[in-house]
Amino acid sequence: MTAGSRADVLDEEAVLAHLATPEFNDDPTAVYRFFLAHPGWYSPSGYRVFARYDDVRTILRTADVFGQPGRKDGNFHTADPPEHTRLRKLVTHAFTFRAIKQQRDFISEVATELLDDIRPVGRMDLATDFGALLPGRVTAKLLGVDYQDGARWQSWLEAIKASRGVVHYLAPDPAEIERIDAAAAAAAAGTADYLAGLIRERRAGTGSDIISVLLSAKEGDDTLTEKELLYTLLLLLGAGLHTTSAQIATTMALLFAHPDVLERVRADPALVPAAVEEALRFDGALQAEYRVVRVATQIGGVELQPGERVLIVVGAANRDAAKFADPDVFDIDRPNAKDHLTFGSGIHRCLGAELSRAELEIAVTQLLTTLPDLHAAGAAVRHHYNRWRGLASMPVAWSVRDGS
Repeated sequence: MTAGSRADVLDEEAVLAHLATPEFNDDPTAVYRFFLAHPGWYSPSGYRVFARYDDVRTILRTADVFGQPGRKDGNFHTADPPEHTRLRKLVTHAFTFRAIKQQRDFISEVATELLDDIRPVGRMDLATDFGALLPGRVTAKLLGVDYQDGARWQSWLEAIKASRGVVHYLAPDPAEIERIDAAAAAAAAGTADYLAGLIRERRAGTGSDIISVLLSAKEGDDTLTEKELLYTLLLLLGAGLHTTSAQIATTMALLFAHPDVLERVRADPALVPAAVEEALRFDGALQAEYRVVRVATQIGGVELQPGERVLIVVGAANRDAAKFADPDVFDIDRPNAKDHLTFGSGIHRCLGAELSRAELEIAVTQLLTTLPDLHAAGAAVRHHYNRWRGLASMPVAWSVRDGS
């Protein structure tokens, strides 16, 4: 997303026209400015759209008023309290600070292996040859399976992206939505069968992989049912693979677009965490979330009634000038960058946020230290999902020295 004059706000007619073009996916900044200026805008698809930081954060943090629109299927991300509270307590056993800290050495080893293999070549597609592979291998380690099993997940992940990765601000074609959702359901069923087999294997013993940890997780006499465990693994698989892989390439693209910042970070790796947080704010992998109004309320001066559907635009909230000074400037010295909402807020905040941060920080550090003159080697290509932003391709190159 690019910088520009915040006074240059499109009118509604221009917004509707822009939403129907590929340019919106390439750069939604102008439309986001409209959303920020018009809280509660009623979209043609029937959603009330909220984008101001305080409004979005309030909606995320008041689950009793703004509930999840999901099914009761054992997926804690789409559940409301008290069921969400119960499930999250059990799932949290696998995401303790100690567990994440123990993964950092392994993440670093995987990054080193990937870069050692590719370094003599002198070029790669950073999005597919590194950005996608690092989280895939880390996820395989978490599941306790061979990393080559990751090929099983990719078709499923692509089908899920097509179903859940697009925000329909305009009224969608019902037949097309039905086709896409059917493909996603079929792909998910195949992955569920694979994961169900892993669950059966792990019941026979104990281990440190995430499946074994979740099987042994207890709160009093309460444990996860097999269906709840299965949906939890599906959620972690999708969220972990997409968000981190997309953000690795996005972060590097932002650094390449700001050479002065790139040189600072290259010279001082201690700046990597700040660069990662600012990239998460400036162009995060998650751009929007859905909610349903449970009780009559008011937000942003807009009266809402039970049953109304709400779309909260996290990507726009992260560019709200009321929260972030000069929000359209990529600034790694920003003191409150970590206040971004890319990982959510409140009870539905991403459980894997710290794991994702660890992968992002290690990936950026290793890329810049292992490939000292790494640079863009062609135009990056953005995929067509506007809810889950990311790059489909990002050519990069570096000098190959004797002995590399």
